[in-house]
Amino acid sequence: MTSFPTRLLLFLALSVGYLQADELKLPPEAVALLPETPLVPAKPASENVGIERVETVGAAQVWRLTSPGKLEKPHELAVSKNFTQPIATGQVCLFVIKARCVESAAKDGKGHVTAAVQNRENYSVPLLWKPVVIGREWETTYFAFQAASDAPEGQGHAKLATGGERQIIEVADLQLYRFPVGFDIFSAPRMAATYEGRELNAPWRAEAEARIAKLRQGAMAIRVVDASGVPVTGAKIHVEMKRHAFGFGSAVDPLMLSALDPKLAPADQVKYRAVVDELFSRIVCENGLRVDNIEGDDDPARPWAPESRRRTKAAVLWTLQWAADHKMTSRGHYLVWCYLEQWARDLVKAHGPDGLLARYDRHFASVIPLADDYVTEWDALNHPVPFAPEDALYRVIGPDIYADLYKKIRPLTHKLLFVNEDTSNADRTDGLEKNLRHMIECGATPDGCGFQSHYLDYDIPSMDDTWKTWNRFAPLVRHLTITEYDFQSLDDQLHADHLRDMLTLAFSHPQMTGFMIWGFWEKRHWKPTAAMFKTDWTERPAVKVWRDLVKGKWWTRADLTSDARGEAATPAYYGWYEVSVEYGGKKAMLVAQHLVDGSKVTVRMP
Repeated sequence: MTSFPTRLLLFLALSVGYLQADELKLPPEAVALLPETPLVPAKPASENVGIERVETVGAAQVWRLTSPGKLEKPHELAVSKNFTQPIATGQVCLFVIKARCVESAAKDGKGHVTAAVQNRENYSVPLLWKPVVIGREWETTYFAFQAASDAPEGQGHAKLATGGERQIIEVADLQLYRFPVGFDIFSAPRMAATYEGRELNAPWRAEAEARIAKLRQGAMAIRVVDASGVPVTGAKIHVEMKRHAFGFGSAVDPLMLSALDPKLAPADQVKYRAVVDELFSRIVCENGLRVDNIEGDDDPARPWAPESRRRTKAAVLWTLQWAADHKMTSRGHYLVWCYLEQWARDLVKAHGPDGLLARYDRHFASVIPLADDYVTEWDALNHPVPFAPEDALYRVIGPDIYADLYKKIRPLTHKLLFVNEDTSNADRTDGLEKNLRHMIECGATPDGCGFQSHYLDYDIPSMDDTWKTWNRFAPLVRHLTITEYDFQSLDDQLHADHLRDMLTLAFSHPQMTGFMIWGFWEKRHWKPTAAMFKTDWTERPAVKVWRDLVKGKWWTRADLTSDARGEAATPAYYGWYEVSVEYGGKKAMLVAQHLVDGSKVTVRMP
């Protein structure tokens, strides 16, 4: 039987340059799963779409899929194949697409499709559901992934869906490869990728550095006096930064940080906590403060839930207190999820919209008093732009619901309240702006806008475009923040460079309050190829980037000597400091905060 690469090379030879050269090099462990049968076309019956077989070359076939716009069910305009061999959860696979975009209404002129691998007996939990960008020329697009669920033997399904945009996509072939269980995803083939603004001489860098120098540091003054309050001249002063005021931080698993996870290896717990303490100045309890995680009604179908919630609540409280003791700030994530998850869908079905609103009232009454003393910011509204329009709260309850919920939350806390959304594509960005403007018109202006910032290396915005996106929202709210950054890539250098540039750009923005990554360890990360630490705690180059910037370039250490007035000063980044003084054989030390509005620390010698 002719293999997929052999068929593809035959297609290339017969097309006389019709397609670009294929550079995919497969490891010997790769096993092709899709049979050498024609792709199966499918289209929704209710939509005015086109799907037709066009020019064939040799043994290859080409399907042309025409979408007049974003379809109600974009996944139904597709080509697919079934396969019989099983895939296990976590198993490394490689998805390969041979396609081109003939026509597109997208701003970038490219095709925007979805690659999916599913279990035909349970389509609701896909092994893979990934957006992919298709160029205007014939090319092979491929990417590795770890299966998010199982496909038992005989139940596998792979497809490419194209109904998400007004576009015409031509597809020549698909293939899916499986690697042995335990195969390291970082050994899988990867496509070369980059982004505009990555160059070390890119113009934006000098502008960002100038803003950082102006915005993120100021003179820190230290005054040394003796026990009687008389200024001390010639005292040796050492200033050592301990935490940033800016929220350089990460999502953390409270059960791991607190060691209340019974499955956690002690060595991993020690390492996990040490990394958080070393690298970050802010945390967010990843899932701990979400609805039903620490409170909620008992469910007879889930008899274990109350015990799990009690454990989670204890872990969350321990984590928040630990962070405070270590001079770290915390974010609260989240108060409202703005479209119907399954629990909310079931609740609305059983008790109507009023039942859902009552459930949120109970959540506010439980979680805000629990965490409000610790957090500096809340994600009041999370995901105001739904993935399925019919599930949006503004459709289920009413067009003003976001403003109404914000007004309900506002009297319950004096902390900053953010609206948090992903701006990874134009539709979501437009939707976020539309919802924010409507809230403002309703008299509910949020304190801030949170950018989730989940990136994939197949389609990376330029640094200029990222800056423009932030500034699109800057006039609407007072504060901005990066809430959930991650960058999925097998290319260590690209992974590190993008973190370097995003950190620099965000730290330079005058309205940014923080830069949060959504996890750091491969074994405990929702997107393992985005993690900075491998499963065995090997450091990817991104860790060095973080240290070099957050704990190096933007970190203040200084040795000073007090003058005749007992004073000394140094430029210092805003944050927490340890100030040590030595004079006449005596020593004194205190911890002080260096604030944007000016700091003058007085150290009294014993």
